[in-house]
Amino acid sequence: MAKVPLWRVILFWMMAFVVGLVSWQLTVIFLHLGIPLHWWSFGLALGVLHTILAYTLLQGLIPFPLGPKWPYRFSFLLSVSWGIMLWFRHPYAWILLTIIVLSTFLGGLIATRQRLGIWEDNHPPAKAIREAVYNLHHAIIGTPSPVPAAKRAFDVLLSGFSLLISAPIWLLALFAVWFEDPGPLFFVKNSVGRGGITFHQFKLRTMVRDAERITGPVLAAEEDTRALRTGRFLRKTALDELPQLFNILRGDMSFVGPRPQRAVLVYEYLQAMPEFAERARVLPGLAGLAQVAGDYYITPRQKLRYDRIYANHASLGFDLKLIALAFALVFFLRWKPGGAGRIPRGWLH
Repeated sequence: MAKVPLWRVILFWMMAFVVGLVSWQLTVIFLHLGIPLHWWSFGLALGVLHTILAYTLLQGLIPFPLGPKWPYRFSFLLSVSWGIMLWFRHPYAWILLTIIVLSTFLGGLIATRQRLGIWEDNHPPAKAIREAVYNLHHAIIGTPSPVPAAKRAFDVLLSGFSLLISAPIWLLALFAVWFEDPGPLFFVKNSVGRGGITFHQFKLRTMVRDAERITGPVLAAEEDTRALRTGRFLRKTALDELPQLFNILRGDMSFVGPRPQRAVLVYEYLQAMPEFAERARVLPGLAGLAQVAGDYYITPRQKLRYDRIYANHASLGFDLKLIALAFALVFFLRWKPGGAGRIPRGWLH
């Protein structure tokens, strides 16, 4: 990808200089007023400088011999080293270390956004595919019934609360992905939702960049060689699904429902199995009966069987039971030594 024009980098430096100058002037004013904000303002100025350092380095203006990923890593490690040295110089230096690290990460994200993008949207379906999928669903299931008010209220309240408490986990997960394989942080799946409408399903990126460049849209394998080391952990803990909290808040998804499938794959399934459209009578979900009672790799026909059962018995109480089982599966059973990583049949009665 082409480098950003030099004039933009110079403009970025000038803006940073102005911000740093203003922060120092505020420091002087606060000190004269007796307000002890010296270390915060100093940290802000250092943070601005580190943001610029990361941005300039990652734009390729400084040649780097170790490959395209290492300018990102080097700029971050340099800032961490400086912050650690400051830590031993002053008791409040942890504030500087935090600001420097976050600012350098910010600089890296700015450069990543301009060079590679933050979202990876591989092989979006053609308009003809989206329309065909919608028309097939409409012909088979018609217009779905409205989402129950209690279910929608539950989804909005829980997704908003979950977004707030999961913020630190987001930051750690995003940095881990970015540091291992600098590039887009998120992966967009063009999935089929309620009524056959295609929507953008958000996930944390767990595979190398352009993982589907050769294969096209395919289901991930159980031992997929394209997966990042960080990605394997995120997938096992289901933390890669965190961005779908935004999908739930927007009304694209629910906490419980059939797991969304990509539009291009659903189009193929419908050709051989038109009844697959029945999954779209309800909102797709973050957790589904097929994944709780079965697993990720069951066949489309098996998924349909489980999803029909859910659609026929959907209720808020049933949703709460499935959420509890999904938590037990992800955070306990998958990590149990010698376990099969599945819900015991007795729990599913």
